[in-house]
Amino acid sequence: MRSIAHVLLLLPMMVGSPASGKEGTETALPVTVGLYINDIHAVDLSTHSYGVDFYLWFRWKAPDRNPAETFEFMNPFDPEAMVRTVLFDTPKSQPDGSLYQIVRCQGLFTTKFPVNRYPFDRQRIVVSIEDSTQGSSQQRYVPDVEPIKVNQEITLPGYQIGSPKLVVRDKHYTTTFGDLSEPDIASYCRAEFIVPISRPPFPGIFKIFVPILLIIISAGFALLLDPEHVEARIGLSITALLTLVAMQFTMLSGLPEVAYLTLIDEVFLVSFLYVLIVIGTIVHVTRIDQKGAIQGKVGGMAKIVRQGPVTALVLTGAYLITVLTVIMINLLANPGDPT
Repeated sequence: MRSIAHVLLLLPMMVGSPASGKEGTETALPVTVGLYINDIHAVDLSTHSYGVDFYLWFRWKAPDRNPAETFEFMNPFDPEAMVRTVLFDTPKSQPDGSLYQIVRCQGLFTTKFPVNRYPFDRQRIVVSIEDSTQGSSQQRYVPDVEPIKVNQEITLPGYQIGSPKLVVRDKHYTTTFGDLSEPDIASYCRAEFIVPISRPPFPGIFKIFVPILLIIISAGFALLLDPEHVEARIGLSITALLTLVAMQFTMLSGLPEVAYLTLIDEVFLVSFLYVLIVIGTIVHVTRIDQKGAIQGKVGGMAKIVRQGPVTALVLTGAYLITVLTVIMINLLANPGDPT
């Protein structure tokens, strides 16, 4: 009897209490999220900003929580100018027992725009949210059946709008933010609503590359003039160079300051080199002509002078091949993110 009683006393210790090993933990609350974009405007590459007007909704099954009140935007451009309008005074009950709330938001957001491929760049309009109080172990975002939709009537001048998507991931922070009650570094569930935009190729070709090509052809015409027309030859090529400089300054004024060369930067560099070669050729030939060295000779510089059209054609052809090579290398090396 004593042995049986001893076993009965030890049995609770062997089995353990129901909360053993689980104290202090809880199941993460799934919160269904979705977003409808009503409008996109004011895309500014120079400030890495854009305006978005959208509806954001939440569904959850915990009456003691309200994710529609505790979420925060992680990429606002001007937080104080952000406008939030909650559509329901209290969360609305759903047929499946969940609670529903929808918030209309209007404001400027920001994300770093890569401009390697400009003017063939592809960008992403991103709206990123996290819960400000609940970590990933307490709450997780779950995409709705149609997590993100875009108003079909949106027109974004200069861009084409691609297929949107929602990315849900854990964001790990390497700090406890000074909270002594949370010694462990936590992670927060982040939902990123992404709309890809891209520039159509043909407008970029006609608006940017065709004017540059016309300037290059104008500079090449200087080689077609006779050597005695020194002022006309130098004036034509110098005018082309100054026009290129002014065009580059105007075009790059709308781009952010970056530490790398964009595609259009490299095209301008090749164009400057072409014009400088034309100017250098004209100057060198003019010096030889003034000394009378061209007369009766069939050597190098004499051929350049006498075969001006051929020289201009060869230089322009080499320029076009170089520019096409630069464009292809950039497009292949920086494919962008079309989705």
